[in-house]
Amino acid sequence: MKWIFTLLIITPCLLYSQSANDSIKSHDIYEIGIDKLISKYESIIKNKKGTEGWRVQLGFNTKQQEIKNIKIKFMKLYPKIPSFFEYEAPYYKVRVGNCKTRMEAIKLKHSIIKDFPSSYPVPSIINL
Repeated sequence: MKWIFTLLIITPCLLYSQSANDSIKSHDIYEIGIDKLISKYESIIKNKKGTEGWRVQLGFNTKQQEIKNIKIKFMKLYPKIPSFFEYEAPYYKVRVGNCKTRMEAIKLKHSIIKDFPSSYPVPSIINL
C-alpha cells in the first residue's frame, strides 16, 4: 500500500519535471514606442547639460566679490572638490560637489562644516 501511494505521488513529479536538456527561454517584452521614449529622455538630459542631483551651497549674496572670496577660500582648502559660481538674479551663489543623492551631499556638508558652518545641501543639475 505504501509503495502504491509513493508511486502515485512521485510519478507526476517525474513526468512534469524539467529535464537537463531543456533550455530556459527568456522573452523580451517590447513595447511600441519605447525607443522614442528613450531617445526623448536622452535629449532632455543633453538639453539640461547634466542630470538631477545635489550640491552643497556655501553661501549666497548680492555682492559678487564676497561670493568670489568664499569660492577662493574653498578652492584653497578643498582643491579636489569641484566648485561652481552661479548667478540667479539678484543673488550670486557658490555651490560645491557633484552628488547623485542627498545623502552624499549631507556627507560632503559634514566634511566641510568646520570651515563653512552655514553650508547646506540643495538640489541642482550636476555634471557626471
